[in-house]
Amino acid sequence: MDNKNFFSETFIKDLLIIDSILKSDHEAPKTARQIQGEVEKKWNRFFPNDPLKKNTSLQTIHRHVQNMNLLKGLYDIKLHEDNRLGYYNTKHLLTPAEVAVIGAAIYNITSLTDDEKKIIFNKMKSATTADGGSIAYSFERQLSLENNPQKNFSKVILPKIERICKAIVEGKKITFNFKPNNNLADERKITASPYSIIEKDNEIFLTAKVDSSPKPIDFRLTFMSKIEILAEDFKSDKKFSIARHLSGINNDVPQIELRISFPESLIESVLKHFEKNKKSSCRLIRRDVSDDSPRRFSITVLVGEDEQLYQWLRQHCDKVKVISPDNVKKSLKEQLSKALSTL
Repeated sequence: MDNKNFFSETFIKDLLIIDSILKSDHEAPKTARQIQGEVEKKWNRFFPNDPLKKNTSLQTIHRHVQNMNLLKGLYDIKLHEDNRLGYYNTKHLLTPAEVAVIGAAIYNITSLTDDEKKIIFNKMKSATTADGGSIAYSFERQLSLENNPQKNFSKVILPKIERICKAIVEGKKITFNFKPNNNLADERKITASPYSIIEKDNEIFLTAKVDSSPKPIDFRLTFMSKIEILAEDFKSDKKFSIARHLSGINNDVPQIELRISFPESLIESVLKHFEKNKKSSCRLIRRDVSDDSPRRFSITVLVGEDEQLYQWLRQHCDKVKVISPDNVKKSLKEQLSKALSTL
């Protein structure tokens, strides 16, 4: 601060007040008296041989908060719900470390197109420091260097996420069309309570609760279309844990030892679906069939017997055969028969 003489004392104090207010948040609010103390402490550190001629008044700090909030879009300083705790800043720039973590996650998500990723990186540049902007720029530049657009380029994920997030914030149910493959006959309309947007295996999913399932289900966004927000409210499940859901741990669901058989073409899909479960390795089933018939494999996994399991089995019922246990075979057969009877 060698240029103190170039600025007035009032101007420097105003900058110190703003700096102190901006370094607060909801969990660490500051009273006017705390801000006053920080300003005076910083002044003494910067100008140890030139004490303040006039201390900062509490009224001056209150006036600064009001004036800062007049600059809409630039500042947003709020009074804590517990008035005794003082003010807090609701707007914070991302640090370079935060930009690096978020950028790495976005860069690796395959269900976002390169154009959608560039939109996010560009917005991150204006929501971070100069160093953070350089990090965001490096991710954007890498996308341009690769020049390798995603194969699902026609998919537009960000508008879907935005609409789902709006429903979550407003506490409203949604409807959407869900088509897990290219067969139009498999497309169905689903009404659900949206819980969260999650990332698994570099894909983006909606975790939601549907009336027909006792537990939340993950729906891949690339398979979803025509998302609409309903007027009907939903209540969030306070027992729902994203961490437990992602880990596949659910103490309420009985664990079974499932054994299935499937063709060679489905190996990658099976291993990917059950990768978080304890499992034995796939093994080739010896069959007395002609040489040109597709080879089949079997796998044994320890998995929860819940709606997500049956949904996967129903989806692949034309290729996957349940070998054991018998109660799963029986239940799956009943579900398929019931579904056929409604056609």
